[in-house]
Amino acid sequence: MREEIKGAPILSEHMPIYVLQRGGGRLVLETTFTGDHLNQGGIVHGGLIAALLDTGVAGGSYADAEEPRKWYGVTVSMTVNFLRSVGPGKVTCESRPSGGGNRTRHVEASLLDAERAVVATATGVVKIVEHPGQREGG
Repeated sequence: MREEIKGAPILSEHMPIYVLQRGGGRLVLETTFTGDHLNQGGIVHGGLIAALLDTGVAGGSYADAEEPRKWYGVTVSMTVNFLRSVGPGKVTCESRPSGGGNRTRHVEASLLDAERAVVATATGVVKIVEHPGQREGG
């Protein structure tokens, strides 16, 4: 599976994010950072890392759902921990729900570089809502 997430248009245009795995309680995303994503220090800007982790946290909240396309995650709160810098290249974001109920979930996510070293982690609380395009009759 390698499908692009159609989220915010700015991400699709400047930092496309692809789903590598969804289901079984796990979501794996991939993107490629380029020179356009670097800050003045020559490393990927932390806000872009946080945006990718946010996508993973929101999507990971319903990775164990029987019909994942029916749901949409809205991040209510998120804490990001930056562990090391990363430069241009492919990265993956792996996330999974770690607790909560039917509509509010706790989620953990990790961003890994091409060598699978952890670049950053995030924990978040996500509200799960029915995807507007998947409602019956709509």
